[in-house]
Amino acid sequence: MKKALIGFLTGGMLGVVAGAGGMLLAFPFLFPPAEVNETVAAIAGREVAALVETRFREGVAGQDAAHWGRGGVRTYRGVDGNVLIELQPDFEVGPGPNFWGYLNTRAGVDDEAGFQADEGRRRIAKLKSFRGSQVYSAEAGIFADAGAVTIWCESFGQYIASADL
Repeated sequence: MKKALIGFLTGGMLGVVAGAGGMLLAFPFLFPPAEVNETVAAIAGREVAALVETRFREGVAGQDAAHWGRGGVRTYRGVDGNVLIELQPDFEVGPGPNFWGYLNTRAGVDDEAGFQADEGRRRIAKLKSFRGSQVYSAEAGIFADAGAVTIWCESFGQYIASADL
C-alpha cells in the first residue's frame, strides 16, 4: 500500500511538471497573439520616405521547420531623429515563446553561431505578434552601426530570421 501511494504521488508530480512544461511550449501555438496592423504612415499621420527596404532571408542554414521567418522590412527616420523599423504586412514567423528583434552590427547573420558571434548586437523590442505589420523604434546611433535586423528566440537561443540592411 505504501509503495503504491509513493508511486501515485511521484507519478502525479511528474505529470504536473510535464504538463506545465508542455503547456509552456504549446501556449504560443494554441493562443497566438492577434495579428498586428501598424504602419509608420499611420503613426506619423502622413507618408514618409523609406531609408532602407529589404526582406528576411528564407531557407538559410539556421532555419528549419519550427524556426523560420519571412516578409519585408522598411526603415524610416522618425520625427525625433530615431529610426522606425517597420515589419511589412507580409511579415510572418513560426510561433514561439519569446521572440525579440535585434540589430546586428554585421550583415549575413544566418544561424545561431553568426548571431552570437556579433558582440555588438542590440536588442530592440519583443515581437508584438507572429504576423502582420509592426513598428519598432531604434536609436539613430545604434541603427547607424547596424548591418541586419534579426529575430531571435530568447527562451531557446534559436535563430529565426535575418534581413540585411
